[in-house]
Parts: sequence; C-alpha cells; structure tokens
Amino acid sequence: MTQVQSANQRYHERVKKILPGGVHYNFNLPWEETPLHFVDSKQSRLFDMDGNEYLDLYARFGAMILGHGHQEYIGALESAMQRVLCVSHCDFDADALELMNAHIPSAEMVRFGLSGTEILQTALRLARAYTKRNRFLRFENHYHGNADNIMGGRAKEAAHPVPVDFRGDYKGTAGRATNIMSDQSFLLPWNDGDRLESFFREHGDTLACVLTEPVCVNGGSIDPAPGFLEKLRALCTEYGVVLIFDEMITGMRMGVGGAQKKLGVTPDLTTFGKALGGGGIPVSALAGKRELMELLETKRVIHAGTYNGYPLGTAAVTATFQILSRNNEALVHQMHRRAEELHSILVEAADGVGLPMVVQGPPGLASFHCCEKPLEHPGQYSFELMSKDIITATAMQRHGVLVSSFSRLYPNAQLSEEDLEFFKVRVGKALGEAKQSIDEIY
Repeated sequence: MTQVQSANQRYHERVKKILPGGVHYNFNLPWEETPLHFVDSKQSRLFDMDGNEYLDLYARFGAMILGHGHQEYIGALESAMQRVLCVSHCDFDADALELMNAHIPSAEMVRFGLSGTEILQTALRLARAYTKRNRFLRFENHYHGNADNIMGGRAKEAAHPVPVDFRGDYKGTAGRATNIMSDQSFLLPWNDGDRLESFFREHGDTLACVLTEPVCVNGGSIDPAPGFLEKLRALCTEYGVVLIFDEMITGMRMGVGGAQKKLGVTPDLTTFGKALGGGGIPVSALAGKRELMELLETKRVIHAGTYNGYPLGTAAVTATFQILSRNNEALVHQMHRRAEELHSILVEAADGVGLPMVVQGPPGLASFHCCEKPLEHPGQYSFELMSKDIITATAMQRHGVLVSSFSRLYPNAQLSEEDLEFFKVRVGKALGEAKQSIDEIY
C-alpha cells in the first residue's frame, strides 16, 4: 500500500527541486534532513503545515530569545518600518549604541553588521592591524562561522598545533582555499590551562588574537574551568594579544551584559549576533575597546556592508535591550528559572526510562547529553555521543518538542508554566523511543 505523504512532506519535495537539499544551511553529516515547514506561531509554540503543535526550544539556534509574537517587540519594528526603512543612518542608532555601551563591559565602541561570520572576520582584521601579526588561536569544537579560515580541522602535532582537514569532520568542506587554516591559525584543546600556558611560551609572540566562546556551547555547553578564562586574559595581556569573545550565543542569553559580565572577564573585542536583535531581525555587532575600534575611525581598517547599521536592525537591538533589561532583567531571570525546571523534568523522565542523561551549561543555553556525567572538555563530545543526542532530539520532535539538532535547549522570555506541562506530558514517551533506538544501534 502506498503511504500518503503529509502536507509537510509534499511541500518539502516541491522546495527541494530548486533549493539544494531542501534546506537553507548544511553541515557534512551522514543523513538527509526533512525539515518541518511552519505556518503559525504564538509565544513558545509553533504550528506546522499538518496542524501539529510544537514547543519551540530550538529558537532558530538560540536567536528567538523573545519568543514568537512578542507584541512590544513587533510594535517597535512596525514603528521603525513606518518611519524609515533603508538608509545609511537614522535616529535609531544612538539608542542601540548607548544601550550596548551601558550594559556590556567591552563595548566602549560598537559597529553593526549583518551576520556572525562576517563580523568575526572583521574582528580578525582589526586584531591583525592592531598587533601587526598574522596568526590567531582558536579552540577545538568551538564555532566562529563558516568562513574557510575558521571552520573545522584538527591539529596533528602538539608542538606545532596548526589545524588541517581530516576525514569525517562534519565541519569539513570541499572547496576550502588551500592551506588557509594551517597558514593562519593554531588549534588547542579548551579548558586546559597548562597546555595554554606552554603554548603561549612557544608561540605567544606570533599571535594577533585568541578567539573563544566564553562558554563552549558548540562543544556541548561546557562551562570554563575555574580560572581558565582569567588565565587566558592574563596571557593575552602579557603577550600583547587581542582577546576576542564570540558571544553569538551567550550574548543576551546569559544576561544583557553577556557572558563577560556574568563571568567577570572582559575581552578586548566581542562579536554578537542571534539574540542581539531579538531573533526576528538579522543583525550582528562588533564591540570593543576604543583603541582597537578607532582603527575603523582612522580608516586604517575597512569595514563595509550594504546593511551595516540598517534601521530595522538597530531598532530591533534597542527593543530587545529595553525589554530584557527592564526591572533588573526580570524576564531573563524568569526564563532561566523555568529553563531549570524544564531540565529537571527532562532528567527525571530519562531516569524513568533508563536513558543516561545530563543537562549542563547556563540555563539560557544548556545542552542535554545521553551520558552518565557532564562533559568537561569539548573533545569529549564524540561523534557517537552526538549521534545519540540527535536520535533523542529527533524522537522529541516526533512528540511535539523542538530542540536544536545538536541537543541544545534554548528557552525564550515567554516560556510559561503551561509550556512546562506540555513538555512533561510528551517527553517521557519520546525518551522511551529514543532509548529503544539507541539500544538497537549501540
């Protein structure tokens, strides 16, 4: 008997004829994705073409921090669109800039962009111009965009840890410029203070900058080891190296001051995106110390882009900061509390079906993992563990709960007690199915 396709499947086949793979982004993973196509949303819920309802803990890779249909946010965007839509400068700019300056420790000066990938490359350019050095250091399983020089790779030699392509790298790609990673960068394990110190003794004088997620969300939502970021800050200062925090995910989700304010370590430059503009509008930002950012003012460093600082983007930044900073960040704290309740429900449900489960990381950007104890280093986030997490995420989707494909749990400011109940009713059966599939494979 021929199985009848759902409306979502039929629509996906239509899209796939023209859109490569039927998806808007892809990594080198050995399976085909059949995405859900949504037709409506409300607060923390989404509705697909077949009328199914979902709790949205995916939040477009963490961008949708305000949830869906937030009336104050949408009103601010509508007002901006009615006034001026596409100009180089408008009277929205100062509010956004001053809010970032007031809340973010490193934001002495700010430039806006559109995507995380491009604003991170601008940060690299600034660091090289300032230090007159070429190489940068990054860490295993961190992610800083999909440019050739910064995505994927593995260090083969401990003495000279330059990244090279390797077979099976899900962030590896054909078409990468030859030797671009090994010519520009070093790659180290994260959270290893002793290794970091010895590396700086050997190579610190050659570095323009160090790039790091302050919490390694892309490597499994791993918190920095006690003293690790402080040591990194001290070494960068000692060797004249620019310290760059990639706060694409941690920005806003750990509070409006970002991870740097929460953790008490101030970088020289910071890149922001995703939740910075509330999720509904694409916008990124480079914030940093005046002495670095002034290289843009003197035009020694070029930063160009048609939509840099476009009105709708700066209006979105202003609205997001105003909403989330109000009453001592009351909405952020409420979001975190409810996220922690959700984590407890998840772990308890997993225990009930005999599925190993931990939830780790700050509550606004935590990850679940199908293992016995929290990860301490990004290198522990193996392909097998990632596969188990993805099996679990897929089972949860079948039961109306959307999470990031890499097992991240992104709450939003409208997450409610009713949403927690929705989650509780569905998650047990989903985890039972996940355990059965994992046991069959492993």
